[in-house]
Amino acid sequence: MDIRTQFPNKHILIVDDDVELNSSIKEILIISGFKEISCAYNITEGINIFTTQNIDLIILDIMLPDGEGYLLSDYIRKSSDIPIIFLTAKNNPEDEIKGLKSGGDDFITKPFLPKVLIYRIISLLRRSYKEDTNIIQLKNSIINLGNATVLNNETEFSLTPIEIQIIRKLYTNKNYIVSTESICDSVWGIDSYGYEKSLMVHIRNIREKIESNPSKPEYLITVKGLGYKLVI
Repeated sequence: MDIRTQFPNKHILIVDDDVELNSSIKEILIISGFKEISCAYNITEGINIFTTQNIDLIILDIMLPDGEGYLLSDYIRKSSDIPIIFLTAKNNPEDEIKGLKSGGDDFITKPFLPKVLIYRIISLLRRSYKEDTNIIQLKNSIINLGNATVLNNETEFSLTPIEIQIIRKLYTNKNYIVSTESICDSVWGIDSYGYEKSLMVHIRNIREKIESNPSKPEYLITVKGLGYKLVI
């Protein structure tokens, strides 16, 4: 496929008990540029991942071993408005109505073309995350990811490509802790093992540019033993 997502760091959860299909969907997403993908095979696993990780979109099968996917959708809608795409093997209008009533945003009947799935995902992400921006306003500084600069108290600094990737990852998950491993994977890919010290150096350099007092950061916070958090 020649489709490349504009949202590579959005975290997608696939919930489908068909192991082969689950794996195929994950492969389709990876080929299309998505970097963060989690897989669950029943409602219980889906709830566990949703409640412990920052999920941006869910691909949800209707028929699962421990109940119908509508139950998971109902659970999610109690606390989140993230996009949900239902998958079904039955072309039944009643299933679609029930899925939309339970909080689903889209409905795809199996089998489906990979391109159709990706276009639907990108369309939902584009509508759901309109607030995503290249401009990040802090108290004393403005981060412009579009032109790779930081304006801090009338002093302008340049951002390196790696610094931009780190900031984007943290901003995508703003006000949440992002693990060191997750940041390294986003920036350096699957060969990211051993880059923890490099990340520390880049974090320090970013603080020099965005913080009023880099030794006492207000925005780019270290959470000891866990990772980092961008406080907006």
